[in-house]
Amino acid sequence: MRSAPAPEGSAVRARIPGWARDLIAAAVVLVTSFGPLMRFTDGLSPVGWIVVGLPVALMFVRRRYPWAVLVACVACFVVVSLTLMLTPFSALPTGLAVFTIATRTNRRTIVITVLCVLAVMIPASVFHEWASLHPLTMLVLVMVGFFAAAGDAIRSRRAYIDEITQRAVQAEQTREAEASRRVAEDRLRIARDLHDTVAHQISVINLHAAVASRAIDDDPDAAKSALTTVSTASRRVLSEIGDLLSTLRAPDESQSLVPTPGLGMVGALIDEFEASGLHVTARIEGELTDLPAAVDLAGYRLVQEALTNAHKHGSVPRAHVWIEREEGALRLVITNPTSSNASAGEASAGHGLLGIRERVTGVGGSLSTGRDGGTFRVDAFIPLAVEVPQAPA
Repeated sequence: MRSAPAPEGSAVRARIPGWARDLIAAAVVLVTSFGPLMRFTDGLSPVGWIVVGLPVALMFVRRRYPWAVLVACVACFVVVSLTLMLTPFSALPTGLAVFTIATRTNRRTIVITVLCVLAVMIPASVFHEWASLHPLTMLVLVMVGFFAAAGDAIRSRRAYIDEITQRAVQAEQTREAEASRRVAEDRLRIARDLHDTVAHQISVINLHAAVASRAIDDDPDAAKSALTTVSTASRRVLSEIGDLLSTLRAPDESQSLVPTPGLGMVGALIDEFEASGLHVTARIEGELTDLPAAVDLAGYRLVQEALTNAHKHGSVPRAHVWIEREEGALRLVITNPTSSNASAGEASAGHGLLGIRERVTGVGGSLSTGRDGGTFRVDAFIPLAVEVPQAPA
């Protein structure tokens, strides 16, 4: 499967490794923390070195322990605010810690976190040296709020890009699944059409070849007649295979010039079976000329397959076809004598009737097959109002 292209934001993050981003953050905190304090104070006490230098070290672990780093940065800010002096960048380490958390959590959590942080930092900056209102109090508020908003914006953008990427992957998978489904359906349709087209003629060839081999010495005329039938069936099956191949090679079904068989051709089909040695009686009630195309084809294939099975597996070369067009439905019943041995059931277990069942159910009908005493019965009920499923958008 072709993978989706990586989003631009992911490429940028991949070009700058995590340790490099941590090093940049630590360098910025180092310059902005020590620079102003060393300029405006004579020196730092050991405690001052710790509370000013600790946020620099914390920048290297802020992605692994974001909440602990935030608590430590807030504590350092409070100590610096009460014991040393505030600078415009005193809240920068806290802002970076808030930024890290904002890129990983939801908006409600970050809002609560910012309010808690400001509830600790604002009093410490307002009453610097516990004397008067400090002018940098508003800057502390703006800096923490800015980093929180920036982190939330980046998190939202990453979530949006991830969602778009996931949708693209799902769309690709859906297209591939749909293509696989269509390939499977085409393979099934080709196998079904090939079976319906060839099975009858091959069974005729097989039966009459056996007759010719048995009668060639005792009854040359019967053998000659059987071989003539084999020759005719061979030419017909070659023609039907050529028609099927031309249909498959056509860019679309509209360009195929091969006529689609239907129940209007059932008389010719019965004549073919009569010529091959199967005596068929037919009873047709109602008009069969204006049937839906899918129903017409399914009915024809049903009669063809049932008569083929009767010719191959019947105990007597005889079958009966009953086709009745009811109000809004089509009823087809094909019966033939069968013996009581297991060969009668073999017909129902083969691929032929399985394919016919798929055809009938595909047009909303139902099919039942089985042996009833000494008769094998194929009974189909097909509604004429065929609902064609809509293709997905």
